[in-house]
Amino acid sequence: MDVHADDVLAQRIRLNQLYDVYAPLLTDKQREAFELHECSDLSLAEMSERLGVTRQAAHDLVLRARERLEDVERTLGLLARISRLEARVAELEVRLGDTGEYGGEIGGEDPEECSTL
Repeated sequence: MDVHADDVLAQRIRLNQLYDVYAPLLTDKQREAFELHECSDLSLAEMSERLGVTRQAAHDLVLRARERLEDVERTLGLLARISRLEARVAELEVRLGDTGEYGGEIGGEDPEECSTL
């Protein structure tokens, strides 16, 4: 896979992660258009037919949805925070695994053991 394809894939994954976090903040039409284009991989022509709008209107809906998702992330930063927390959890799991305590899993059978973390 070339560098451009990797960038496209990374951007698509990021957009879908943003959508997972912020979809309720989009309008119903923006949500529907985003899902049809990004999740169902429909063309603008197919989208416009399903949505009952022009191809330009379908394009504008997807574009506005993407812009809204990015704007909200810039403001709230929840996806960045989730990513940092996931990285920290992974780091802690590795550290716990290295010590052999708790079988390498967070949250053992004994609740008292968890409180010492």
